[in-house]
Amino acid sequence: MTAYIYTKRILLSFGLAVLLFSCDDDIPSGENTNQIPDSVLLINNFIHDNMEFAYYWNDLMPDLDPKQQTDPEKYFYDLLYDEIDRWSFITDDYQGLIDYFSGIQKSTGYSYRLYKVSDESNDVVGFVEYVNPNTPASRAGLKRTDMFFEVDGEKLTTDNYQTLLSKDEYTLTLGELNEDLTITPLSPKIDLIAETLTINPILLDTIIEYEGEKIGYLVYNSFVSDYDSQLEDVFGKFKEAGINDLVLDLRYNYGGSVNTAVMLASMIVPAGNEGKVLLNNDFNDNLSEYFKNQYPGDESIFKDTIRSTPNNLNLSRYVALTTFKTASASEMVIYTLMPYMDVIQIGEQTHGKYYASITLHDEERSKNWAIQPIVMRAENADNSIDYSQGLIPDIELRERYEYQLGDIREKFLAQALFELTGVWPEGSTTTLKNEISQIKGQVINKDVTTDNRRYIMYKNIDIDINR
Repeated sequence: MTAYIYTKRILLSFGLAVLLFSCDDDIPSGENTNQIPDSVLLINNFIHDNMEFAYYWNDLMPDLDPKQQTDPEKYFYDLLYDEIDRWSFITDDYQGLIDYFSGIQKSTGYSYRLYKVSDESNDVVGFVEYVNPNTPASRAGLKRTDMFFEVDGEKLTTDNYQTLLSKDEYTLTLGELNEDLTITPLSPKIDLIAETLTINPILLDTIIEYEGEKIGYLVYNSFVSDYDSQLEDVFGKFKEAGINDLVLDLRYNYGGSVNTAVMLASMIVPAGNEGKVLLNNDFNDNLSEYFKNQYPGDESIFKDTIRSTPNNLNLSRYVALTTFKTASASEMVIYTLMPYMDVIQIGEQTHGKYYASITLHDEERSKNWAIQPIVMRAENADNSIDYSQGLIPDIELRERYEYQLGDIREKFLAQALFELTGVWPEGSTTTLKNEISQIKGQVINKDVTTDNRRYIMYKNIDIDINR
């Protein structure tokens, strides 16, 4: 699903490795039977060289001659080991990708989740999960608990939702879903125009005093390293307040910087574990050999350890809230801490991405193109998880959109508070009852694996994404 820049040190080191074999700008020798333009051949060669050297599954790539490939994008995807790899991608907008990794994106500033109204219908409705502050969506009055069913007056269906919701300017019609599955339109309609925004991944942080306990609550939506200092400030505030427990809301977090994930985990883990292995980094033979030769005896390349930090909360347990959107670096702060503390996972099974990727770009050969291939598998200290599936929650919950995030009656947070204190918040839903009052259908395209799915980090053109 998503793509993630590895730690700065490895990123810089690997950049040197790439230059060792990609500095030759000559067109590859051999007969060009398809009369492919030289510019395309240069991009193809860039793809071939880097994938052959760094791709985690390089030994399983098909033998495709770059001199015979007319479409660099198709060539890249044809090389992938699709049996596992749903995340590597290529883009012709290198700067757009770099901007995204810094939290800069063209967006209307809200996240939604789409459902079929029923199994027998193709009609689709969207529920707003959250709205970022100071964005077109927030200024238009859109909020969590809103449901929409039309875009520009056209009813959403399984056939048109991608086209309608990929536009930069559109109008949403809000509605209320009735028990008979009819929809009552609501006023006013919501006019939205996308802007280039800098999105802070820290959506909400607060301290909840409940049943005599101080519980830190953080809604964290992306591991963007540019905001690491702000993330440390949040944990400094939690520590100063003397919180007893932590609820980390990762429901809408596709992942991001591995370096940030290591920092976050180090602030949660029980004190006294500094220097112990948090993450084992497994590369292909080429990269492993390169790092061993360039940095002999340096195990930090292959192991990320728990760091010493003044903001360590010294917790014995914490609660992680998850959905199928919870991926990669988000999953990392769950499964890497399992050997050291009790992690209570509430919600849905996570996405199941235990791999890291890296941005590769060669200005002379690839021009505006860049590739983001998987180059590493991230394993926890005791290698104790099933890498073939997402993390299974301890308490399974489905989303409801009745309350705002941070409201102790909100279904996921209420469940977390109950698990930590044994007391249900007044007014909260206490059982996994029939969800038909919200929706009778299903999440649509939950497991989309088309090439478009690979672009969700910054293109925002597919289902269940920030818009």
